[in-house]
Amino acid sequence: MTADDHLHAEEPAPGDPGIGRHLRRERLNRGYTLEKLAEKTGLSRSYLSNIERNVNSPTINTLRTIVSALGVSLSRLFADIDREHRVLTRPDQRVELTRAGVEGITYTLLNPNPVGRLEMMILEVAPGASSGDQPHTHSGEEVGLLLSGELDYWVDGVHYHLRPGDSVSFESSTPHRYRNPGPVPAVCVWSETPPGF
Repeated sequence: MTADDHLHAEEPAPGDPGIGRHLRRERLNRGYTLEKLAEKTGLSRSYLSNIERNVNSPTINTLRTIVSALGVSLSRLFADIDREHRVLTRPDQRVELTRAGVEGITYTLLNPNPVGRLEMMILEVAPGASSGDQPHTHSGEEVGLLLSGELDYWVDGVHYHLRPGDSVSFESSTPHRYRNPGPVPAVCVWSETPPGF
């Protein structure tokens, strides 16, 4: 392993890490340096490094040359990338949403393409913002953890004042609403079933 390999072995590639990071992993798993892979492929070391860092996008023919030198099939490489995309959501892949008619509340989906019954999000409630004066209901269950700020929460008419570290859990069919009484945004990690977005 060269000094360059050592410096960058654990660094995530910028942007979409798919192909470049997977090619790098396959190369390192085989103990190949960039120089050795360059010899096996006939491609320059700098070009291979740029592909691994997603600076350059390889053509299909170039990609075939690289995976052949690594002893990997294209189909397996793409299957690994697809599997990771279904399992892993990186910060720049999160989806931020608001609800029509509700000001000061932002939902950032942590699993924007849920395949199961669970949805996770970061809920941010601006100072003074609320879900409305009237409680609402829907099917499912909810669990929320307040990370920072403060939040007033009403479940079935009972008022709870949440401070950082407090959590609530309840059947979503129970009337509930919330409001941020504090001077700073309330930031929560929230989970609900079934997915609401």
